[in-house]
Amino acid sequence: MMIHQKIVVAMGLWTSLCLILVSGHNLELFGILLLIGILISRELTSTYTDLITGDRMDTFIYIGIIFFVAVVSRRILNILEII
Repeated sequence: MMIHQKIVVAMGLWTSLCLILVSGHNLELFGILLLIGILISRELTSTYTDLITGDRMDTFIYIGIIFFVAVVSRRILNILEII
């Protein structure tokens, strides 16, 4: 099995575990847990992956960071009672 296939299997298992733990009630927590999983897998596999696989993972990381900024901004606005 190639390294990118192992990454996909590991991320599938992580996603399943996150779905079980969060159980669909909190989408924000689920997204943040997925971002943490992608960041950890990118860091652990950076020496073993080729450039294309690393770029694909970086794309998911950028999307996750945008999602994280949106969640934090929404929470701050909610605390300040602007929303």
